[in-house]
Amino acid sequence: MKDAPLPSQIDVRKLVVKGIEIDAKTPVSDLPHFVSLLANDEGVVDISLQFYKDEERFKRIDGQVKTTVNVSCQRCLEPMPVSVDSQFELAIVWSEEESERLPKALDPLIVGEELTDLRSVVSEELVLSLPFVSYHEAGDCQQAVGYSSVDTDAFEEAVADNEKENPFNVLQQLKKEP
Repeated sequence: MKDAPLPSQIDVRKLVVKGIEIDAKTPVSDLPHFVSLLANDEGVVDISLQFYKDEERFKRIDGQVKTTVNVSCQRCLEPMPVSVDSQFELAIVWSEEESERLPKALDPLIVGEELTDLRSVVSEELVLSLPFVSYHEAGDCQQAVGYSSVDTDAFEEAVADNEKENPFNVLQQLKKEP
């Protein structure tokens, strides 16, 4: 399927048997868990998913998600664009025990007997691909970068007060006496 809307509830086992490939575009606003981490819901996600059985007979979903979204700068809290491009390899399993037997290169997708929500799978992969913290470049940020907001006179005065009232000065005098 080329550039069709992303199906929501599907039986991934049937897609694996048929060897289906899905190329879809979905608005960021259709992924509520992902949107909750963003500054706004603008943007479109390009999604490419391949369902197949590999040589070792594992049922697989290999995918790629690409988008550019706005996150909040951690310094000034203003929106800033971030590009996300993630590739993932999932093995379809039915239980936790089965997921423990997977090769390290594959992440498990535990499906059980119910239908799978592809939007949820895509949303989780996008969440995992976001940077942990985001900052504008120093020149582009609304917040001044560095310690320029510190009152240097008050800081120097506080340091001088600490030197005058050092309680350990008494110990130095006792140490000098014979």
